[in-house]
Amino acid sequence: MKIRTRLHIVTAASVALVAIMALLFYWSQHRVAAANKAKNLADEIVSSVFERKALNSSYLSNDNRKARDQWLSKQKQISDLLKMDPSNVVSISDRQTFDEIQKSLDGSSTVFLQILNNRENARNGVRGQAEAHEIESRLVGQLLLKFLDTIAEAHRLQKASTLLIASTQKTAAKVSLSIIVCVSFFMIIVVWSLGRIINKGIKNLQQGAAAIGAGNLHYMIPITGEDEFAEVAAVFNTMSGKLAVSHAALELEIVTRKRSAAEIEGLNQELVQTVAQLEGANQELEAFAYSVSHDLRAPLRAMGCFSQALIEDFGEKLEEVACDYLNEIVIGSRHMGQLIDGLLTLSRSTRGELRHDRVAISVMTDRIRAELEKSEPQRRVVWQIEPGLCTNGDSRMIEVIMRNLLDNAWKYTTGTTEPTIRVYAELEGSELFYCVADNGAGFDMAHAEKLFQPFQRLHRQDEFPGIGIGLATAQRIVHRHGGIFHATGIPHKGATFRFSLPYGEKQGEKL
Repeated sequence: MKIRTRLHIVTAASVALVAIMALLFYWSQHRVAAANKAKNLADEIVSSVFERKALNSSYLSNDNRKARDQWLSKQKQISDLLKMDPSNVVSISDRQTFDEIQKSLDGSSTVFLQILNNRENARNGVRGQAEAHEIESRLVGQLLLKFLDTIAEAHRLQKASTLLIASTQKTAAKVSLSIIVCVSFFMIIVVWSLGRIINKGIKNLQQGAAAIGAGNLHYMIPITGEDEFAEVAAVFNTMSGKLAVSHAALELEIVTRKRSAAEIEGLNQELVQTVAQLEGANQELEAFAYSVSHDLRAPLRAMGCFSQALIEDFGEKLEEVACDYLNEIVIGSRHMGQLIDGLLTLSRSTRGELRHDRVAISVMTDRIRAELEKSEPQRRVVWQIEPGLCTNGDSRMIEVIMRNLLDNAWKYTTGTTEPTIRVYAELEGSELFYCVADNGAGFDMAHAEKLFQPFQRLHRQDEFPGIGIGLATAQRIVHRHGGIFHATGIPHKGATFRFSLPYGEKQGEKL
């Protein structure tokens, strides 16, 4: 039998015994209360009878009419008490006691009325004084006997009630003691039985756990009985079997992982060497780009200056076609200079250590807006800048991002009827994105991958001038901050650029 079933049986038996004890308690209390009511009734009858005796004496001695009326009233009161059904009060074997009291009271009433009638006849002269006195003496003796009979019966009722109370309490005590003894004996047997089962089951489990802990993964607990410990033993045996299989597989996996770890260690060493070589190559490449950019400035400046001097000094002597060629050389040298500046900016965006500044993007945007409006005061653009935008990061690099994005938004809304530029932030999942949106020229999403490639442009130079280095620089700065850069656009309906700065956010939490 399962332990759960045993416990259910014990619980049900305990509930049943408690219910029996409750019923016994209720029965005994009911019996005691009923017996008390009977005793109280008997006490009240005795008290009323004695009061009636005193009134009777007062009337007989002084012919007190008030005492007579009170005697009759007390007689009626006692009769009303006796009208109560004794079976509703208590079960008394000798029910004749109530009948005898009632008969005595009826007889007392008859005798008292005869005394009253006798005195009335004496007053009216119907009967002589001597005869009346003799009759009254005889009736008074009868009334006294009735009084004594009533008192005796009432005392018998009191005694019976007292005996019933004592008997009920004694019976309840015996039965309660018997139930308590039975319950205690039953609980001792149950506790001993459950303790024996539990101790045996725990001992088997301890032995099994000790064997598994010692490394004997093939140990099996002997299964006996059909209780919960047998089920646990079966699960334990299944577990030990699976552990043995898993242990063998784990040993094989450990050998494989050691071999793989050795291979990974070799690859890591090669990777470290490769990274060192790449860092050296990057440094050399950056130094080369920087030196080349600086070295190209001198010949470009000389080419542009001499071409401009040639136009100014000999422009009147040269043919118109020659002047056009010289102008193209000047324009080309300027454009080449812009490309060199773009290369230097792009190179700087990937060099140096990032600073940890608190950057007010809204304030920065408002300052760049003022510069753009000052550069072209004739333009009217609607600006929508969300207040309070702040982040943490390298303020110089973040300003490069915002300048490139705002310069593009200002440039590509040139031909728009009602140009609008928005700067705001939006939360996507747990990452905050800063957005710059406009309703300008936009772009085709099919060519969006060219946006972030250096010197790649989606619009003609004569439509919107530029060298195609700004977005590539902004993307590299965002990536250095560990962020994401997105661009979406629709031709002739505008573009939106979104970037996040998780590096700056994490640094901001530490600051």
